Amino acid sequence: MLRCADLIRRPPVSLSETATIRDVARELARSRVGIVVLTSRSDPRRPVAVISERDVVRAVAEHVDPERPAVEVARKPPVTALDTDPIWVAAERMREHKIRHLVIVNRDGELVGVISVRDLCFERAVLQELLKEEYMLWG
Repeated sequence: MLRCADLIRRPPVSLSETATIRDVARELARSRVGIVVLTSRSDPRRPVAVISERDVVRAVAEHVDPERPAVEVARKPPVTALDTDPIWVAAERMREHKIRHLVIVNRDGELVGVISVRDLCFERAVLQELLKEEYMLWG
């Protein structure tokens, strides 16, 4: 059975919760990712929020000062799954919350990585696993 940790391809992109919207925009562009995890200023292993490209675009469209803290326009708390959860849990959380990225944490709540809907859709083994789970649930 594939687990969420099996889909993590690279270290998560994260910034402190003290980061500004401008800091996040720069990091999104530099890292070429769609989401930045904002972590606790006192413990950088603890995710407190996520901010996506869409959140940054919305802030710009609404004339929010780019020097404002990014956490003000971020999703708090982030939607998460455990690194040991089967991948269907990740797929269900994304569907339920209508999100394209999911923060993966360990049992201590520490940031492990981020998986995207692409991670679920572009791997044949993942699709086969999801279909198998769906079949087992609904026969």
